[in-house]
Amino acid sequence: MSNPVISVITVGMNHKKFISNLYPSLYGDGRPSMDFEAVYVDNCSTDGSVEYLKQEFPQVRVIVNDRLRGFGDNNNIGAMAAKGDYLAIINPDIVLHKGALDTAVEYLKQHDEVGIVVPKLLNPDGSQQFSVRRFITPPILLNRVKNKASDDSQSAKTGLYLCKDLDYNNIQPVNWSLGAALVIKTSFFAQLGGFDTDFFLYMEDEDLCLRSWRHGRPVIYHPGAVMTHNHLRASRKIGRKSWLHVKSMMTFFRKHGLNIPDFAALTAP
Repeated sequence: MSNPVISVITVGMNHKKFISNLYPSLYGDGRPSMDFEAVYVDNCSTDGSVEYLKQEFPQVRVIVNDRLRGFGDNNNIGAMAAKGDYLAIINPDIVLHKGALDTAVEYLKQHDEVGIVVPKLLNPDGSQQFSVRRFITPPILLNRVKNKASDDSQSAKTGLYLCKDLDYNNIQPVNWSLGAALVIKTSFFAQLGGFDTDFFLYMEDEDLCLRSWRHGRPVIYHPGAVMTHNHLRASRKIGRKSWLHVKSMMTFFRKHGLNIPDFAALTAP
């Protein structure tokens, strides 16, 4: 049997209630027409996720961690096990729509200069999710803190950061998008060194997209690749995850500096 064209990598930790929607979509309406495989990296779940997959979707390759690992580290493990020419990094809280993966992969096949394709993400109610972002800066960070990271804030800085001025019906370069769903050629992912494991949780998606841009490979938003994302926004609540988010932001600024160019604007026609 030939190798799959695309490997769908998902990392989960006690996400049984979400993967019970993800995998029926992957093997149902959202099933790609090309050969594919699904790799699930379980991060020490205790909710029966692994048992559910073995019973309901035995075709999914499951890798079970022996200890807790970060988001990027887990996805790198999945990528190293992958056999496909392309990787789809797909969060457990995603539901794939018809043709989503085909559209993203075909675009990459036809545009060798592109590094990453990101999909159109919808909220569970069908509304547009502001998944595309401009790169974070200290003023934007302060604004997000002031507005308690609310995407509904009417602040001009919030609107700029969330790219609320974007026409979400157009294929176009974007600075970065939520790592809930992205498609990348396996060889390019390896060239980038995968996700930076200095980020335990949060910011690794923004970092990967920035490194793609700095390799001369743009990040492209494609509205023809549609997925629903049940965005949990766990870091909005003060607690361990919010502090991990702050720590990751400090790591990001130390690594990339405070003034990152708006690459999407620089390359837009």
